[in-house]
Amino acid sequence: MKLAVIGKSAFGADVYSRLLDAGHEIVVVCTEPDKNGRADLLALVAEKNGTPVLKVARWRKKNAEGKFEIVQDVFEQYKSYGAELNVLPFCTQYIPQELIDAPKHKTIIYHPSILPAHR
Repeated sequence: MKLAVIGKSAFGADVYSRLLDAGHEIVVVCTEPDKNGRADLLALVAEKNGTPVLKVARWRKKNAEGKFEIVQDVFEQYKSYGAELNVLPFCTQYIPQELIDAPKHKTIIYHPSILPAHR
């Protein structure tokens, strides 16, 4: 199955590495742009492994009517990789519904801790 990993930081890099080690095909990694000239750890690990990296500042923008819509050129770039499932480890960006629904098997969010039942 072709996976897109959308996240950041050490947790994102660890999940990415574990998915690779388990034999999954990661077709693209989406993370935040470099900060202060330094790339995110997830981007560094993905680039080291030859996985394409999209550094996305934002997935949506306000249109002329003041409503949010997906940034179409970024979305098209993402779709060109043909992911069948999105895996989101430590993703703090707002992800539009179009992106969540784009892959055949949709999206899973992988949280690093067990959340309380009624949080």
